[in-house]
Amino acid sequence: MSTKVLELEGLVVKYGSFTALHGVDASFSGGALGLLGPNGAGKSSMLRSILGLVAPAAGSVRVFGEDTKSAGAKLRRKIGYMPERDCFLGGVSCVSGLSHFAQTCGFPKDDAMLRAHDVLHFVGLGEERYREVSTFSVGMRQRYKLAAALVHDPDVLFLDEPTNGLDPQSRMRMLGLVERVSGEHGIHLILASHLLPDVERLCNEVWVLDQGKMKRTATMEELTTAARGAKRVRIDREGAAEFTRCAQAEGMLVDLGRNDGELVVTHPELIVEPENVFALARKAGVPLLGVKDAARSLEDAFLEALEGENEAEPQPDKQRAY
Repeated sequence: MSTKVLELEGLVVKYGSFTALHGVDASFSGGALGLLGPNGAGKSSMLRSILGLVAPAAGSVRVFGEDTKSAGAKLRRKIGYMPERDCFLGGVSCVSGLSHFAQTCGFPKDDAMLRAHDVLHFVGLGEERYREVSTFSVGMRQRYKLAAALVHDPDVLFLDEPTNGLDPQSRMRMLGLVERVSGEHGIHLILASHLLPDVERLCNEVWVLDQGKMKRTATMEELTTAARGAKRVRIDREGAAEFTRCAQAEGMLVDLGRNDGELVVTHPELIVEPENVFALARKAGVPLLGVKDAARSLEDAFLEALEGENEAEPQPDKQRAY
């Protein structure tokens, strides 16, 4: 049985009398994990506790099977961290600063400088390596932070809002770099972001947090799979009523889709197969214009997790502010 990348057991994080995380239990086997939740959900507190920046009030954190309380220094060599805020050495060139970071992680001086040059070329800053980071644009600073997180060749990379403040072109470039880190170099990713498209593109697993509690853990496939085998059906608008009547007579449920002329057909207990839809169209005498799986979006699954029927607590903020 392979060692899990991350395991949380009864994790509690407090700041004075305020509890940021309430006994969180979760595990991540590897790949790319997205941390989702509204502002104040506990994402940053979780990252800080995993990285050893905040001591848990209770519970434990294990990275690659080792407790962060007893193996913190050893584990930090395996962890790369790209913080949300700027973090760099002033008064030196960016390549010298990166070389220093690599040396503090155990690289010999000459190897550290070579590694710094390599990683700056990887993120597209090779031509700018002798400039000070303070002169960089926002997009360049973000790529520099990614380089700093990678310079010591970590096994797992923590990313806190990596595309924050970027224009569309810079955002696509950053996402492409992160994809290469994961796909080509096999580095595990743990991404905290409020941008659902970023998480949907990069991650194969998602944890949903709200008010310091874990609301949902699931793979991306589980979150976005077709709901109860539902089908999205496009028919002529004039035949919608008769099609709906025939479907309901077969025990199916019919809802309006997101697009004009679209119906979503489900069954409380069974998967709706394409042949079922064709049979209904023939019975109703309605021409069928299209049928496909009613795949749910990550946004749907995210909101469903926050507003789950099993939660009795009132949700004070229903805005879609991730």
